Amino acid sequence: MPRVLFVSKPIAPPFHDGTKCLVRDVAAALRELSPVVLTTREGLSLLPPGVEGRAVYGGSGSFAPALADNARAAFALLTGPRDDLWHFVFAPNARTGQVARLLKRARRLPIVQTVASPPRHFTGLSRLIFGDELVVQSRATAASLAAAASAERFELPPVTVIPPPVAAISRPSEDAVRQARAELGLRDADRIVLYPGDLEVSSGAEISQALVTPLTERFPDAVVVFAYRNKTPHAAERAARLRRLLEGKQVRITDRVSSMHALLAASRVVIFPVDDLWGKVDQPIVLLEALSLGVPCAVLDRGPLRDVVGAAKVTSVDARVWLDAVTPLFADGPARRAAEAEGRDAASRVYASGVVARAYEAIYLRALAGARTNAS
Repeated sequence: MPRVLFVSKPIAPPFHDGTKCLVRDVAAALRELSPVVLTTREGLSLLPPGVEGRAVYGGSGSFAPALADNARAAFALLTGPRDDLWHFVFAPNARTGQVARLLKRARRLPIVQTVASPPRHFTGLSRLIFGDELVVQSRATAASLAAAASAERFELPPVTVIPPPVAAISRPSEDAVRQARAELGLRDADRIVLYPGDLEVSSGAEISQALVTPLTERFPDAVVVFAYRNKTPHAAERAARLRRLLEGKQVRITDRVSSMHALLAASRVVIFPVDDLWGKVDQPIVLLEALSLGVPCAVLDRGPLRDVVGAAKVTSVDARVWLDAVTPLFADGPARRAAEAEGRDAASRVYASGVVARAYEAIYLRALAGARTNAS
């Protein structure tokens, strides 16, 4: 059976990074190829059944691997066992592109390249694109790539749109849901509207902030929860500012969520009014997990988020428009029940790990066939 090596950040806990989740879930669901991933010593024993690991990284907690870790990974590719195919899953950058092209020439292997999270602008494609097959996670990114390639007169390899996967999720226990509420100091009667996004990037936090007062006036039992991550030095500063602006309001602002699945299960609605997905996968995993759990989601109808199947699309950044969009999802009724069903259907039909893995396997087999043809 052909062997595919996933070249990515270390596949080891914590799994709060969309690219790591993608590799873990696709690798675990492959049937036609044997998967190998790069990980840490501690991560070797934690890999899914059937997934082989190579311990090349020193640690796994950072959003951006250290330069030394990247150097060790490159050396492992150059000197390690010979694989049949490499699958790079990284945000495109010139340094990775240069190293990948050198390794490709040295090892003479076909490469599948996934644009894990697109840059703000695709410029200098000859330095960014090195794969024989290119995978993007939304039609918006595919269109941006095509426009950049046309402007630069750069010939792209075959481009395929494949969404990120979401692994099967067991619904958290009632005790876990109660614990998620307790961590936020919420009562059983409080109903959560969750914004699980960055504070310092995009319009997401600003629109969610503007929604707090009209939403809680319409639904007095609503509490808006801002669950963010400290990805940049500015996150804590923005959180402090948000707390000052919303003092006395029915909100919680936290970067300490012990179980995101439990918080999702405790939520009435997930909102994602984000106009800039910089640093994220095109279809954020937290939204797909919410859909899988049957939690209605509302997203801004712009860019890559337009492709989130099963989520309600909101066409404006106006808080009044968002209030009207969220209301039928929050209130009991047929619209909410339909949204719950559509989310679960999308999770199983579009985003299930097996569905996404089959799409990748078709790309892998095509790349392998192309390599054999070129070699003959």
